Amino acid sequence: MLRPASDRLDYGKMLKPPEGYSLGLAVGTSYSLDFDALVGTCLSLGLSADMDSALLNNPVYLLKNLHNTGERVILFCQAGQIQVPKNPSALYILLEKIVNQIQVKKQKTMPQSPSFHPKFWLLKYEKNNGDVTNDSDALYRVIVLSRNLTFDRSWDVSVCLDGRKQSDPAEKNKPLTDFLEYLRESIAGTDENAKNKRKQLRQLLSEIDYVHFNTDGRDFSDFEFIPVGIPNQNGGHYTMDEAPLFLSTFNELLVISPFLSGRVIDEFNTRNKRIENPRCILITRREALQHLKPEYCDKFDIYTMKDIVVDGENAFSDDNEQYRKQDIHAKVYLWRRGADSELYLGSLNASHSALNGNVEFVLRLVSRYHRLNMEKLTKEIFNGAPDNPENPFEIVSLPEPSEPEDDVLSLLERQIKELCRLAPSAHVEEWQEKYRITLQFEKLSVKGDFLISPLLSSKTAPITPLVVIDGLTLLQLSEFYCVTARDGENQVRRLIKIATANIPKDRDKAVVKDVIKDPQHFFQYVAFLLGDDYLISALEDSETVVSGLAGNKNNAGLPALYERMLRTAANAPEKFKELDYILQMVDSDEVIPRDFAELYHSFKKAVGLHD
Repeated sequence: MLRPASDRLDYGKMLKPPEGYSLGLAVGTSYSLDFDALVGTCLSLGLSADMDSALLNNPVYLLKNLHNTGERVILFCQAGQIQVPKNPSALYILLEKIVNQIQVKKQKTMPQSPSFHPKFWLLKYEKNNGDVTNDSDALYRVIVLSRNLTFDRSWDVSVCLDGRKQSDPAEKNKPLTDFLEYLRESIAGTDENAKNKRKQLRQLLSEIDYVHFNTDGRDFSDFEFIPVGIPNQNGGHYTMDEAPLFLSTFNELLVISPFLSGRVIDEFNTRNKRIENPRCILITRREALQHLKPEYCDKFDIYTMKDIVVDGENAFSDDNEQYRKQDIHAKVYLWRRGADSELYLGSLNASHSALNGNVEFVLRLVSRYHRLNMEKLTKEIFNGAPDNPENPFEIVSLPEPSEPEDDVLSLLERQIKELCRLAPSAHVEEWQEKYRITLQFEKLSVKGDFLISPLLSSKTAPITPLVVIDGLTLLQLSEFYCVTARDGENQVRRLIKIATANIPKDRDKAVVKDVIKDPQHFFQYVAFLLGDDYLISALEDSETVVSGLAGNKNNAGLPALYERMLRTAANAPEKFKELDYILQMVDSDEVIPRDFAELYHSFKKAVGLHD
């Protein structure tokens, strides 16, 4: 069930289409986002390649994949929580069609702005039998996680549920459809991409009403989706108030949460006035203990990850640049009363903000004592008995009370989030044979020292109500901007997405030309596109085709290419639309040899394909 030593999940493998299927649509959410992690995810979704594939460094392969998946992946994240990439690439421009920022509506009763915090995927896989006309052939997968779409090394948890459409409605999916509707309404803009994404989600909504998911096992007899913080169909909002975890007394309670609020733990601690000796365990991070007082948690045994585990990687690496600590990041709750047991997994921390204002996603799994209980679960988590030397956690006491230190970096991070709430806008215009961007931050009231720059340019300007950045090339125009918030020597850098009007249509063509610069790269793209297996195609066919056509060796590659094109026309004719797209984008005799262009047009005519 939860076996850290053996049940290790690979993020990419969870997303990969099952054998015989391909991606129809993917809808994902994350609090924070790393562009490289998103690109790796697109590889898994689109081409069934692992996220750590060596092809991640092949720009032709990435171009092919991002163009292919850009129409079928919709990703939502918290505004102001996109990490700045170390090595920005023009290919990141293609992520504009995928990434959507969300600002959760601020509530007057909350001192801080709430966050969009769910970690979730809903995937539709289509059977590889040509165009799918019967949705009963499609496979749907829900993935609920505690992990953000980043390369953080912390310990997380996830669960997958698969389902198919049936004739009768699935009542259990109402919270899921409400969540999808919330995401659909959060897509900003009136451009064709925004309209298309909303249309895709509307279609998915109509399908999910009839998809029946199952737990596919004996451990759990029932489940419930709980999208905390979003509107429901009855005019209210989804909360955890009615869940037994936060409502009923218990005999056993396990709380795994990296971030805490003292009052939330205190509520658990004082609820069981009529139950003698309830067993309570809290697993958290060491720094979270400062939020607890002894009277808040005197019924809990408290565990944190051992220092040797948190810092263990440093013992094997002298490269401080690559060294990243690891700690607990999973959010797991086990509640048991009598013979009834329930497990809660997802993004919900045991914190005030998680329960009051944030948007979260939780999966509630119902079980029985003989299948799910504290002894079984802690044995798996602790790798045996709690005092086992191989236990990655150790029991701890609360530290001595101390004055909390000002967290400058967290304050700067919140300032960037508040900056995003101003809904800035941008406009592009030609300027001295280059381009100028004008950004507007209306009603700028956020106090702080901010700088802004386009993602693909080093030109930087202070943020004022009106910001002008000029001298930009076509490839430096993007809706992604780097914002730096500073306080003395401390600074936080994040990417934000700003709706930017009047970006020339040739900008996307420039991205393609930046990658496909010569016949070698063009035929490598063709090899990826037409291959039955992209990896085999990359390693074998591209060398033959490129040496034969680009190298002009008596057209030795033409027969192999012609055979591949015939096979593609018979089995996957839709790929020729993508080939047409690339031919239009490149449109250069220096890149596309005349022999290939003549072959391609003759071939289209012979097999009855039309422009």
